[in-house]
This record gives sequence, structure tokens and C-alpha cells, in this order.
Amino acid sequence: MKLSNEELALHDVMAAKLPDLIEEYFKRPEITSVGVSLKTVNDELTHQLSYTFGVKKKLPLTKVSNPIPATISGYPTDVIELDVQPNTLAEPNPVIEATRNEKTDPLIGGISISANGALMHGGREIRGNGTLGVMVNKKNDDNPYMMTCAHVLVGTTTKLDADVCQQSKWETTLDYCHDCAALKSYYHENVSFQRGSSTISAWLDCAIARKGWFRNATIGKVYGIGNVIGGFAIINASIIGEEVCKSGITTEVTTGDITSITTSLRLDNFDGTEVIATNLTMVRGRSGRFSNSGDSGSAVFTTNGSLLVGILGGSTVSGDQAFVSPSDAILSKWPGLSF
Repeated sequence: MKLSNEELALHDVMAAKLPDLIEEYFKRPEITSVGVSLKTVNDELTHQLSYTFGVKKKLPLTKVSNPIPATISGYPTDVIELDVQPNTLAEPNPVIEATRNEKTDPLIGGISISANGALMHGGREIRGNGTLGVMVNKKNDDNPYMMTCAHVLVGTTTKLDADVCQQSKWETTLDYCHDCAALKSYYHENVSFQRGSSTISAWLDCAIARKGWFRNATIGKVYGIGNVIGGFAIINASIIGEEVCKSGITTEVTTGDITSITTSLRLDNFDGTEVIATNLTMVRGRSGRFSNSGDSGSAVFTTNGSLLVGILGGSTVSGDQAFVSPSDAILSKWPGLSF
């Protein structure tokens, strides 16, 4: 479902008009997202690009007082149900049932991870597990790093150098963890960087944690996946329609298609205030759910070439759509990361 050269050129023209649409339509509380995306017809993806608007609940046109127009500036529109799942972490479970929730050595992607303590999310204290996305190298450091979501390890009270637990602290019988990794850097904000010839702002929900001395690691390896991630994908319109894969602690290995690289989405910050997260990469699951609570932090990568597209930040309530912090935003803040 790759875009033609004509569609690639059309994408960039449509994307240039997005700032005005975002300013206009996010004034409406029922709008949850705005972006240039592949259009869906009868719940099936098509090759056609559209201005896609997310709403919490689709209603019959007869019950909508101010419907989205069928076209904007001559380009088609699409309205989809897109309600962000409020809880992105897996509930603590003292009964260890799955191998990926156990303590694993060497460290690889796709296994259970948590902060060594409770987190503040949405203005309230929670405990829970996320997914270690992938192990990476960092320039001028002999010790590898975990890569995951910031919200998996960070809250309003979390400090740098705090312990990171693998297996998750909440999966142990004594709530005990020691020397798995140390949180070294994170971003949970829109960051500016160069994409092609343009300077853009994109949401980056990502953290890196330096491996402890007594743990081993396999760079690029992900649980349940034969191929090893070997590099970072280039994020531009040509990646739309690409098949991608992720391996998380809840829904395990799933595949999907990239539908957008320009979606802006309403999200909650750590303190519960709303933020408009911009230029997220969106993925639509091929067979129902792409992700669920606990999969946050998973590495999302191309099935063809095994290149990192980004880090999964969360999903919709229905689970068929997921949003991803893109790889170029990651590299803009940590240019020394490599596989």
C-alpha cells in the first residue's frame, strides 16, 4: 500500500495546511486528532489520502450539529473513532505467568520493565508495568542503554539516576529491584528538529536508561522476533503504508500499517493537564488490536528491513490504532544512539 510519486507530492501539499486546521478544529472539544492519513472506507484502508479527524464517538450525520465537511481545500476528509486509552501501563500481577514478565538476561526488547516506585500519571499516583523497547548503544559509552517510553519510567516526582527494574518491580514477590539500569535522560514533550527541508515539532515520549554493570544485553534483539533491529528508519511520506511490527508484554507480537506521520493528538501530561502532541506516527493493526495497556515503550519497526520507526506511546480504546514517537525525533535528542 505504498504511495505513488503523485501521492507523495500530494501528501506534502496537504500537510502544509495542517497548522491552520489544527488551530481551527482543536477548538472543538469533540475532536481528538487531526492529520493527513490514509482514508478508511467500510473499515478498510485505502490508498487515498485524506484530512482525517478523530472523534471519541461517531454519530449519524443527522445527529451532528456541525459536521466535518466532505472536502477541505478540495481534498477529501475522513472521520474516525479515536479515543485514547487512558491507562497505558499493565496492572501489577504478583503471579508470574509469562516468560517475558520474568527477569531476563541478557536484556532484550519486548520484556517487562518498570520504575522502582510509583509514578504520577494524569495527576494521580499509579503503579504498573511497561515494555522495554530495545537495547541500543550510545556513543562514547561502553555500557548499552534501554529505550522505552518516558511515561513508563517517569512521573512528576521521578529523578534522574533512579533505578529501573527488569523484571518489573511489581512482578516480584518482594517488590524488590536492584542494579538493572539507571534512568539517564527522557523527554515527554513536543521537540523541534529538522525533517527533510522543514523544521517540525513532534511529540517525543521516550527515555533511555543505562544498563547496570551486572546485567548483559543483546543490541537490537526483540522477544519473539527472529530479525534484529539494525538501524533507524527515515520518516517521510514514503513510509506511509509500510508494514510494521511490535512486541509488547500484553498483546505480544502484532503487525500493522503506518497510516500517518503528521497526526496531532490530545494527550494528558504527567500532571493531568492536556497537551496537543504533534506529528505522531500512527499505526493501524492488521488483525484487530495492535497494542494494549502495558505495551507502551515497545519498539515499532519495519518488517521489511527491521528499521526502528519509533517507540509506541499508547493506543486507542478500541486498540486498532496506536501512536508512535518517531525515530527522527529520538535521534534529534540522542544523536549518539546506534544499533
